[in-house]
Amino acid sequence: MTHQSAAETFPLGQRKVRRSFALGVLNGALFQFSRALVDPALVLTWFVSELTQSSFLIGLVVPLTKGGWFLPQMFVSGYLQRRPRKLPFYVATGAVRLACWAMLAGLTWLVSDRDTLLVAFFVLYSLVQVTAGLAGIPFFDVVAKTIPATRRGSLFAWRQLLGGLLSIAAGWIVKQALNGGLGLPFPRGYAFLLTVSTGVIALALISFALIPEPKGAVVEERVRLGRQIRRAWSLANHDISFRLYLAARVALLFGGIAVPFYTVLAKEVLGAGVEMVGVYLIATQTAALATNLLWGRLSDRHGNRLVLRLTTAGKIVTTALALGLSVLVRSAGLGGWWLPYLMVPVFALEGALRPAGIIGGSNLLLEIAPPVERPVYLGFANTVLGLTLLATSTGGLIVGHLGFEGLFALALVCHSLAFVFSTRLREPRKD
Repeated sequence: MTHQSAAETFPLGQRKVRRSFALGVLNGALFQFSRALVDPALVLTWFVSELTQSSFLIGLVVPLTKGGWFLPQMFVSGYLQRRPRKLPFYVATGAVRLACWAMLAGLTWLVSDRDTLLVAFFVLYSLVQVTAGLAGIPFFDVVAKTIPATRRGSLFAWRQLLGGLLSIAAGWIVKQALNGGLGLPFPRGYAFLLTVSTGVIALALISFALIPEPKGAVVEERVRLGRQIRRAWSLANHDISFRLYLAARVALLFGGIAVPFYTVLAKEVLGAGVEMVGVYLIATQTAALATNLLWGRLSDRHGNRLVLRLTTAGKIVTTALALGLSVLVRSAGLGGWWLPYLMVPVFALEGALRPAGIIGGSNLLLEIAPPVERPVYLGFANTVLGLTLLATSTGGLIVGHLGFEGLFALALVCHSLAFVFSTRLREPRKD
């Protein structure tokens, strides 16, 4: 299998590359800011926990966020392979996504009934994530055509760095909105955050739409979904790098079943109040901010395989910390105002690893995939990962039967498997 190399002839001149780089960084920074304002693992999970006591629904927020983004991509891969430019499709899906966010914000301002808000949240948030997923292939294809492989690590690092700076401010805004600093009763504090986030998303979509996308290689023949899936399966069987990549990412992402329950652990076991949401968010974003350029430098200079390996190793440590903390507090019967602060290192390490997952995972696949087959590789991989992430919605059920310790132990096993698979993966730049 012949892969795209770092030295591959690039279709854009340096001036357009610089413009694409700047717009891509702006797009990422704004999306990072908008995400921090309504952080799925913290803000939205807490919001849903205020609307229902169902562990299943509370645990569904993060899997829906990620699974909804990944899952639909295979269904549009054949269509996008026939399009020399993917940016118009990105713009169209972005408009639908923006409308859904605006509707959710408006309903949260106008409606106080918790059951109605719960239904509206899951319907509209599901649409948000599906339309975001449909834009996934166009996004990465545009990045691959406008940013050289040896600069993509820096691109995503700067996106996360500037977004992290904005996200620290977002942590303060979240704390003010939810802790009564703005004088907004429930659910108006969440409505305020959703409204500001929607405005920022609009700016992010506009910035990416201005990137000068060149025409790319296309497949002239129209391919039906069934044939496209069979072709993708064949590619996975014959391309060992693609297969190991999928195995490592599946294990790593399923291990993420524990992430939304870090917040629930802090709330139910350590006695954290809503005011700690802002503290955890600041810890997460500050750690991400401090490590972004390091991950970008590692990606550009040493390749994304190393980034993936270090990510899996870090996830092992994070999950082990959460597991040990849960066991210690329960067995020792600890109590006190300081207990919620014991989760700060867990959120900080999770934040430090977040940019690595963004930089290493997607960029590694862009280097593994041949340009003409990029939509198939991206679509199939992300659909498989989407199914995996939807499976993590069982986290609430696992907690109900095995407790936090059982869930964190399962996540620890998954992260360990991901590490093993990542060590067997070859560096595509050396192929």
